[in-house]
Amino acid sequence: MTIHVSFPLNSDTSNKEVFKECINWILDSPHTEFAEEDLRKLSSEEDFKYSSNQEVVEFSRSETSSFCVSSFRYTKHSANTSWITEISTRTQPNHHWISVKASIVKTTASNATPEVKKPLIVIRLIDRFGGGHDGDIPITLTPIKLDESAHSLSIAKAVINGDSNCTLPTVYISANTASKHSIIPERLARKLCGMAHVVVEPSRAFSHNLRREVGSRNVYGGVVGIYWPKGSGVTIFRRENKEVKVFENEIFTTICEALSLLIPAKECSWDEVTHVKNRNAIELMKREGINADEANQIVSLYEKEIGQNRDHIDTLNREIERLNTMVRYLESKTPVQGGIIINTGDEEDLFDSEIYVFVLAALKDYIDKNTYANSRKEHVLKSVVHSNNYIDLHEQKTKILKETLRNYNKMSKSIKDTLEDLGFNVKADGKHWKLTYFEDERYTYVLPKTGSDHRGGLNAYADIANIAF
Repeated sequence: MTIHVSFPLNSDTSNKEVFKECINWILDSPHTEFAEEDLRKLSSEEDFKYSSNQEVVEFSRSETSSFCVSSFRYTKHSANTSWITEISTRTQPNHHWISVKASIVKTTASNATPEVKKPLIVIRLIDRFGGGHDGDIPITLTPIKLDESAHSLSIAKAVINGDSNCTLPTVYISANTASKHSIIPERLARKLCGMAHVVVEPSRAFSHNLRREVGSRNVYGGVVGIYWPKGSGVTIFRRENKEVKVFENEIFTTICEALSLLIPAKECSWDEVTHVKNRNAIELMKREGINADEANQIVSLYEKEIGQNRDHIDTLNREIERLNTMVRYLESKTPVQGGIIINTGDEEDLFDSEIYVFVLAALKDYIDKNTYANSRKEHVLKSVVHSNNYIDLHEQKTKILKETLRNYNKMSKSIKDTLEDLGFNVKADGKHWKLTYFEDERYTYVLPKTGSDHRGGLNAYADIANIAF
């Protein structure tokens, strides 16, 4: 597997500074055997290849009147495996692009391939020099935390509708019913820096407002979505019972796999340095007129190859744009979560697939009570129910509520936390507790602060379950 990270760095950063940080990165590694005095002698002013034992450092650079490209490559060999990290830069006025490619090359067949990890140099460069801007979004080590403002709503809307002009994907972390998140945003943002933006919504109420702006294409209820650039789709992640780190790794791996297949936004690689050197050499031959016939032949072949490659890339880009347009059109017609096209009127899901499950459960109940055996109606409705797998969260919530209130005699922190996790807003109101389901006053229950008898908790459970579930 190859990890390819490509992002803009602070435009004030020089190639020389990046080169020095690459040297520091190697020397700080516990795996290197390079001597500090040897690497400190190396310079970014000229090309070189330096090796010692099982390690190799290479550097190459070239420039034109409008830009400069350079590439730093570090390779570490073992008996049958090579770890290769390539850090390339492309600088031009007011712009500094970085491309980092890490890969593993096996020289023998093996069932166990070492895991390719994101190179620490990415975090070091952003931390040391600061990231540039990917469109309107800054490259940072921290998540973008939205608030309840109209400005934050416009940011979220642009991400979800694919209207932002960024080239990196955006990981959108929605808030659950208690306005908490299923992942640690700060840790995920640091892990994905330079690879994706991480945007965190502030509350479930924000999600409700956003839904109306994006045609229900926003993830919600604690679900995490990767929104790909230019509206080219969304990938959804539900944590369920997974450990947080396992959940994080699923998102990280998906980003890595996608970036390894994407065409880089800028020509920035070891190969590009070689191409620029070749073009410069050809232009020199043209100007000096040395061996004109031979030079013209070389130029013709080289330009033909480059032209074919660029035509192929242009064709691929046009196809990508066509598919993006199609995806955006289809997404505008279909909610991101739910999988059923139905007008729900003024009601919206209070949690993932709530209305969807209500409808399927109602169909199932209708089949049992209101259809004739082997009738067309029975066959159609059974086909709908059996073709849609779903988890009845209402049933799960009902069981949790029953166990929570079974022996209720007063409100404890544990009971309050559980009720809030189920979606209830719990507030003291005189001698009672006021329970409001998803802050909707239509679904309110008054629970006494002190239970009257051993059946009071179960009676309260039954009444609340009937209202909410």
